[in-house]
Amino acid sequence: MACHASTGSCLNLLLDRLRGGDRLWSLPWLTLGLAGLIVALFAIAGPAPTAWVFDRDAVLAGEWWRLITGHWVHSDLNHLVWNLAAFGLLAGGVESLGRRCLLGGLVAGMAGVNLVLWFGLPGLSYYCGLSGVLNTLLLLALLAHYRLDPRSRAIVVLVGLASLGKILFELLSRQAIFSSTAWASVPEAHLAGWSAGLVLLVIHAATSRSQHTRPH
Repeated sequence: MACHASTGSCLNLLLDRLRGGDRLWSLPWLTLGLAGLIVALFAIAGPAPTAWVFDRDAVLAGEWWRLITGHWVHSDLNHLVWNLAAFGLLAGGVESLGRRCLLGGLVAGMAGVNLVLWFGLPGLSYYCGLSGVLNTLLLLALLAHYRLDPRSRAIVVLVGLASLGKILFELLSRQAIFSSTAWASVPEAHLAGWSAGLVLLVIHAATSRSQHTRPH
């Protein structure tokens, strides 16, 4: 529900750029490039490649790259399609704030999810997919929507709360709402990504407030 709610703003942003005659470089090239990387990884390595998924024992043995690659590979085609569609829409909106904002969101999201996977779920041996990080991008995409239309504060808050409600429902039911994939959903990872996004919004609000109150 949350991803669908932000679809209009992201698509409208892209359409406005095209209708407005902006130059080619204004397109969300980082989003497009990363989306291509996601597809390429699936095409080359297939579903849940054993060398790239999050594997607790392998990480302990020194294969630290899995803390990064585990987020970018997927358990099956259905998993890939859902995450790829959401990533394209959300990351495109976040990139409108700047490419550094998108990169920062991705890093924060992966870090938050990794912390919960490692310390909060010590019994979880394997994990893959971008859904946890997508919840970080969702909150940043809502910020982008608000920046485009400051009058949409109520909508932004409602969508943010709805996304949190979805995660809490999944935590209680232990079942994903929108998709069914080969590997079981890990709603704790979704909550970790959402929390990382909330931290970024708080930092953004504090930074903006200090800039506005700073004497000129």
